[in-house]
Amino acid sequence: MKTFVLVAGLAACFLQPARAADDKIDLAGKYTLVAGKKNGADADETAKKAEYTATGDTFTIKGGEVKFVMKYKLDATATPAAIDMEILEGPDGTKGAKALGIVELKDGTLKLAYSVEKDKRPKDFDGKTGYYFELKKEKAK
Repeated sequence: MKTFVLVAGLAACFLQPARAADDKIDLAGKYTLVAGKKNGADADETAKKAEYTATGDTFTIKGGEVKFVMKYKLDATATPAAIDMEILEGPDGTKGAKALGIVELKDGTLKLAYSVEKDKRPKDFDGKTGYYFELKKEKAK
């Protein structure tokens, strides 16, 4: 009986869709905002017109007179993938601020949900609390 339970447990593990520890999610590129929310309210016009650019370890948002540069670290082994961010450059008082989030990149669409509340990582992409962005990756020129 113990052998059956062990085999059944191992089979369940192998049948689950999982990411390898070394799987990479390549966020690099330029994006256009498709949808966004802040605590359930739709994103404003400044957010819709902003420029969103990602590299291998930073995310930059330029909108109006404001620019944010955030470093990020991904954990692709989590489901959905986890993202930890810290503001490197931004308006007065924002440098060093941290956020915990989740991210999904599928078919050129990036979904990002995050919270600036300490130790509060979102569980889904509904945007009811915290921040939610749905961005479309621009095609390389």
